[in-house]
Amino acid sequence: MTEVWVVLLAACLAAFAAIVGLIITKEIKIAEFRQAWINELRASLCELSSRLAYLSEKAARKPAVANGDVCVLNDEDIYDIYKVIYQVKLRINSLSPSPEEKSLLDFLDKHTESHNFATFLLKDTQEQFLNLCASVLKNEWERVRTGGRFYVNSGNLAKILFVYSMLGVFAFGIWNIASQLLADFP
Repeated sequence: MTEVWVVLLAACLAAFAAIVGLIITKEIKIAEFRQAWINELRASLCELSSRLAYLSEKAARKPAVANGDVCVLNDEDIYDIYKVIYQVKLRINSLSPSPEEKSLLDFLDKHTESHNFATFLLKDTQEQFLNLCASVLKNEWERVRTGGRFYVNSGNLAKILFVYSMLGVFAFGIWNIASQLLADFP
């Protein structure tokens, strides 16, 4: 009877190891996709930031802006800015954004409403934009580094089950030895 329990326990441990292996493999693949997504988001944020810096420099060279008049961008500039802004917005899950992503989305909405890019072209505003971008990217890299919630929970569960199964094997072994010793006594 003890051989059956040992085989059954070994089969359960093997199945458990296979499930943990599948979870780890899946999480690694998700991390690869997430890293690619982060790189694409970084490229879009960089493109938006560089376009805004360029337009800011272009606006600073115009005499009307130096006198305090609102900078009027041409249609192509506005199109380019909106295209990159929507690339950023589509890369961020606007249905359930993180607090950092929400701050970035609110910032973009605030500074792009009714085609008013004048405040967006200010150096302080661009610095605030870069800080928000860095915050979003740092948060995403932390998620990749630590793994998803399912992965972390599965890892913790796997550790707990492993410890308990090893304790069970140890207890079973001691029980077996003790029962054999007691059987030897008349």
